Amino acid sequence: MKKIVLLLGALLLANGSAFAACDYECVAPYDMNSKFRTFLGSASGFNFLSEKTTQVIVRKAISKSITSDDLKVKLDSYSSKDLKNGIFKSLSITGNNVSVKDIYLSYLDMKTLCDFNYIRQNGSDMFFVEDFPMSFDIRLTASDINKTMKNERYQRVINDFNKLAKSYGAGIQISSTRVAIKSNKFYYIIGVTIPFVRAEQKMVITSDIVVRNKKIDFTNTQLVSNIFRLDLHKVDFILNYLNPLDFSVNILDNKDAKVSVNNVSIKNNMIYTDGVAVIPKD
Repeated sequence: MKKIVLLLGALLLANGSAFAACDYECVAPYDMNSKFRTFLGSASGFNFLSEKTTQVIVRKAISKSITSDDLKVKLDSYSSKDLKNGIFKSLSITGNNVSVKDIYLSYLDMKTLCDFNYIRQNGSDMFFVEDFPMSFDIRLTASDINKTMKNERYQRVINDFNKLAKSYGAGIQISSTRVAIKSNKFYYIIGVTIPFVRAEQKMVITSDIVVRNKKIDFTNTQLVSNIFRLDLHKVDFILNYLNPLDFSVNILDNKDAKVSVNNVSIKNNMIYTDGVAVIPKD
């Protein structure tokens, strides 16, 4: 049971970003309890009781690290002994209004993709005996993204950009950022400070969102505000450098995981994105 709790803590409390094609292969079960013992456990109801007990423990462990409305955890095991050894059939996690390490999502749904999942624990370390793939379904509102952009790690992204801009000698610095979604169109509003200009200036960028090279990217980028004259290549560079959508998807990345975005769209002024995250075996 403790192995499963550690797994979820590692998967959900993630840092960094590693996007790549998420190729994985499900393996045939091995190192498992005998079929007879599994049958006895199932017939006696002990397996069912073990699963329910583990689900409660996992849910409590997750709740210590994340906040969510209506958090649901479902675990399906082969037997209580296999579960104790870190072997299980499937795991799913769903929640509304999720917050993990100051990353906000209106909806999160994660499911294992293989029927055989195997994790071992050695002391406080956790080892993935086989690749561990999970699908994810995420929904984001403009409010979610704006709250996430207050995250200290995202502010470091802005600071890095300001250092880069400073090297060009123009003196323009980003002082604030926020997004809006109107008529299913994505808007990124950047507040900038300009030398010898007292008031903050607003640069408004609008764009469609697409999946390119398995990550969220922008297309048909346009500069809406007319206070600056920038070519579209520079506007596109700014938007992709500060990309708050990739930052939000980083919730899934951990232990050199490969995160691959399959689809992204805007419907009813909400961003929908799904894909696959694979933690490679150790």
